[in-house]
Amino acid sequence: MNERWKQKKKPVSLDTRFDFEEYDLLRLFLDEVADVSEKLNHHANISFARTHVSIIIYSSTEELNDLDIALAEGIDECFQRVCAKS
Repeated sequence: MNERWKQKKKPVSLDTRFDFEEYDLLRLFLDEVADVSEKLNHHANISFARTHVSIIIYSSTEELNDLDIALAEGIDECFQRVCAKS
């Protein structure tokens, strides 16, 4: 998992922010994150503005689990793919 993710203990969660120079890339990123979330059946809280996306993954257990980590890694891969298109 990328170092960009910050782990919080109460509530147990991971959060990060992704910055974009182009809104079209941000939209593409959101679509890819939605696909990963559906595939894993695990969904994050997402907020966005014109130049950034903030994501919080809340754990359903008392500590981070494999599904939380898999979602964070999948989101990181989405970001790398989208950045490669810029």
